[in-house]
Amino acid sequence: MIWWKHLYMGDKASAWRPQILEGIRLGRKMPGIYVITPPASGNHIFDIRPVSLLTEEERRGETPLILGTALGYGEACQVVRQMVDDMYRSTGAFDWQQYMDFLEAR
Repeated sequence: MIWWKHLYMGDKASAWRPQILEGIRLGRKMPGIYVITPPASGNHIFDIRPVSLLTEEERRGETPLILGTALGYGEACQVVRQMVDDMYRSTGAFDWQQYMDFLEAR
């Protein structure tokens, strides 16, 4: 997995940032922790996935790109809302790749 350098974190998750990031890197199950990734398929903007469902291949490989983390599903939804708000304010569109390119150009 790859961590996005502009990683979003929920307020509760931020309080536990070192433990959450280390736990995900080490492959711990971490119930209640969610990651936000680009969509695997379909017309979604993001996927919200529990860390416990990440496979060993995903943890060792180049995918998924982790865009955000949250403590609890409700907080994950709030983080996604913030991400969409930031994306739309910055680009005027719902195109995550365009937003990522915009941030890299700054």
